[in-house]
Amino acid sequence: MASAAEGDVGTVAELATVLRWGFQELSLNKLAASLGATEQALRLIISIFLGYPLALFYRHYLFYKDSYLIHLFHTFTGLSIMYFNFGNQLYHSLLCVVLQFLILRLMGRTITAILTTFCFQMAYLLAGYYYTATGNYDIKWTMPHCVLTLKLIGLAVDYFDGGKEQHQTCSQAPESGPCLPSGLHSAQPSHHRRVFPH
Repeated sequence: MASAAEGDVGTVAELATVLRWGFQELSLNKLAASLGATEQALRLIISIFLGYPLALFYRHYLFYKDSYLIHLFHTFTGLSIMYFNFGNQLYHSLLCVVLQFLILRLMGRTITAILTTFCFQMAYLLAGYYYTATGNYDIKWTMPHCVLTLKLIGLAVDYFDGGKEQHQTCSQAPESGPCLPSGLHSAQPSHHRRVFPH
């Protein structure tokens, strides 16, 4: 009885060894080496092409759904792709997003919030460039973080601009720039809205 159990354990161990060897052969590092690229470059290309099926899924299944489902989908897929590319280094992006939320929440729609955002986000990005710099071109967390920095600074400016009072309606100034939309205009889904005044 004991010998049969020991034989089963030996078979399972051999199977685990074969499976481990098979997974090592399928690793991205070996695939990248066979293609003549780095593993980080291959991960980046995979992530870019992964955006197409995710966009199709979003368009077919989530396009008219509630906004919280759309936000959850974008947050989950974005964090997953970021983790796939940069591992635990995604905390840099999360930290900057959380701090940006706190800046806007605590400082409100002020010039101080814009200046604080600009100084903090740019300093964080430049420090990241300084500490990760090498003699070669590397694909690191700083690459997407430069885009995130611009978006977070733009968010602060947009948030500030959204607090400005506008005293005209579209019917009062049809030829002017941005104006307050009518109630029916606001009630339409965003893909049905017209950009120009009535």
